[in-house]
Order: sequence, then structure tokens, then C-alpha cells
Amino acid sequence: MMTPYRYSRIAMALHWAIAALLAFQLGLGWRMVDLGSAAAMYAPFQLHKSIGILVLALSLVRVMVRFVRPRPAAAGSGLTGLLASGVHAGLYAFMIGGPLTGWALVSTAKLKLPTLLFGTIPWPHLPLGPVFHEPAEFLHELLGWIGAVLIALHVAGALRHHIGAKAEPNVLGRMIPGAGAARAGLVWGLAAIAMLGVVLSLPWLVYGKVAPAKPVAASSSEAVVDELAGLDASATATEVPMLQASASATAEEEAPSRWQVLPGGKLGFRVAVNGEPVDGTFSGWSADIVFDPEKPEAGSITVRIPLLSVSSGDETRDTMLKGEDFFGGGPATAVFRSASIKRSGADRYIAAGTLSMNGARRPVTLAFGLKVAGDKAKAAGTTTLDRTAFAVGKGEWASTDQIAGKVDVNFDFEAKRLKR
Repeated sequence: MMTPYRYSRIAMALHWAIAALLAFQLGLGWRMVDLGSAAAMYAPFQLHKSIGILVLALSLVRVMVRFVRPRPAAAGSGLTGLLASGVHAGLYAFMIGGPLTGWALVSTAKLKLPTLLFGTIPWPHLPLGPVFHEPAEFLHELLGWIGAVLIALHVAGALRHHIGAKAEPNVLGRMIPGAGAARAGLVWGLAAIAMLGVVLSLPWLVYGKVAPAKPVAASSSEAVVDELAGLDASATATEVPMLQASASATAEEEAPSRWQVLPGGKLGFRVAVNGEPVDGTFSGWSADIVFDPEKPEAGSITVRIPLLSVSSGDETRDTMLKGEDFFGGGPATAVFRSASIKRSGADRYIAAGTLSMNGARRPVTLAFGLKVAGDKAKAAGTTTLDRTAFAVGKGEWASTDQIAGKVDVNFDFEAKRLKR
């Protein structure tokens, strides 16, 4: 079979399509890590996954075309030819290995975010265990830098062969449609390289500014600051006061005391994800407490929880929790209001009431212990919720296969009695 002078049109189309996608993919990967907040990274991260799978598919097609369609002979010989062949082999390893390690990376994450290619086509996870996560992460990042170096060498080698070639003066034209002459090949080659540089910089233009997060409802207090806006809710959370005492009491029947939650309290949860416990907390929560240990039935408890302050120690997971499928699809604040409080034992109480969250209102019972010493008190308690009853986890996450339906909620805080 005669060796052709130029690559086939399908090889040219695949070459430039993959080149443009890789340039954008590299820029997108570098841009993502500079965005700072998990919320800002979410959309580019999903796009990065989609483009990665597209590059993988096109690269496999490119390999097949390379073997079934005739191609020009190598542009160089000797050491330069050997180097060119090595760079080409490395580029194919990068084009296929980069997407594969990225696929392995998302498949072995503790909480597997679903992959919808370009928001439409569901893409499965690889059947790999968590032991592969760190190696996949290391290799994926390493391949990104190696790929960038190989692309630079490939471009430099192509220019060098084109400008210095004598027997084949139009090396660049072999991969450019319509560039039949050496001068045209050089002009179109330089233009193509410039365009790839523009494509590389596109992620900085597309994701140059991050829109501030939507503010939470006013009922959650000024101390609640949406973490998506990049602010620190914990800095002001300690400034949330209890409602001041209002009603005066008679000598015979004194009203229960009002209590103010002190800084340092914790409101958290634990849920099983793929069989492993995942802990999280909410910051900026506030509580209105009217309570007398001797007359618990006369008391009342109202707790307000800013749902978008959720933190589980993983930015990707937190971004998902703040999305519409979990806590971002309804009112920004969950509210528990007690209907009755009863003694259940020595320093033990049960508060029955309702929890309003994500547009659902369900009965909830809190069991807690309370130690009172003068004007100081320490409380700790738990309850168990069914997340599906509150629409926490919609769509794919409505199933309890990955994320258990049972969620254990716990709280632990100190409070002081307010002066009448």
C-alpha cells in the first residue's frame, strides 16, 4: 500500500477536535483549583468530567483510525524521529490515561456524585474500591502536567520539522485541510496554535467571576452567613441572642426562665454512606428556650437551623448537600418547635414537636439530658430522622442504596439563664 503524503480527513478532524478539547480541559482543570469555594467549582467540575469522557471516546476512535487508515511516514529520522515517536506515544497515553484516571477518581470518592455527560447522559462509575482513590488522584494530576509538556514538545517539534524540512517542506500541511503549500501550511499551523492558546484561556473567561450566593431567609438571623458566598458564618454565630424576657411573673406562679445558648455549642448529624459513617454539622443555628427543670411542661423550645451552613469535611460533598437535591431546594432554614416537654427520668426530658424542613412538616421527638448549676446549664441530646420524609435527597439520591434513610441528629451546648 502506498504511503500517503497527508493524513486522512477523518484523522485531521479527530486530531484538531481532540487538541481543542485537551487545551480547554487543561485550562479548566487549572482554573477549577483557583476558584476557592466548592460551590464555584461544582459546574466546571461537572463539565470537566463530561469533556474527559468525550476525549476518551474520540481518542479511542483516533487509535482505531491510526491502524486502519494509511498515514504519512514519520517527519524525522534518527534521534529526532525517535523523540517524535516517543512524544506521540506519550500523547496517546495522556489522551486515554487522563480520562481513565479521572473516571477512577470520581468512581472511588467516598460519596459518588452522579455523572451526567453534559447534563444529559448518565455515565456509570467504575467498579473500583476506595483503595484506588489516592493513586488515581495522584496519576490524574501527574498526567495533566505531563500532557501539557508533551503538547508543548509536539508543537515545537512540528514547527521545527516544517521550517527545517527539505525533502518534505510542508510538514504542518499534512494535518491541515487545504494547506497544500509550505507557506500555507505554516500560516494555518500558526493560526491553529494561536487558536489553541485562546481555547486554553477560555475557562478563565467563562469562570472569571463567581456570583454571590443567594442570601438566606431573614428569619435565620444575621449570624447565618451562606458559606457559598465565601463568608465565615462561625465568626458571627456566637452573637445570636435569645429573645429577652418579656412577661412578668406573680409571686405565686413564676414564669419559666429564658435561656441563652453560649458559644461553642454543636448541632450535628451522622449518616451511613456506602456503609461508612459520615458526620456533619450546621453552624449559625439559634435556639429560643423557655424552661424550668421543675416545671418542664410549661416550657417551650424553638430551634432555627440554616441548612446551607452544612459542613461534612468534604467540599465536593458539601456542594452537593447545598444543591437542590438536598438542602438547596426549599426554605433556607429548618425550624423545630416543641409542642410539649416532659420529664423522662432524673435530669432527662423529652420534647415532642414538629420539624419544618424542605417544605415538609413532620412530628419529631427530642430526647435530652440537662444539668443545671445556678444560672448555667448543659444540655445534650439526640433524635433520629428519616431524611426521605423531608425530601432530603431527591432524584437518584431518593434511594437509600448509597445514603441511608436513617439520620442520627445530635446536639450538645451550654446555656445561661437570662436576667428577668
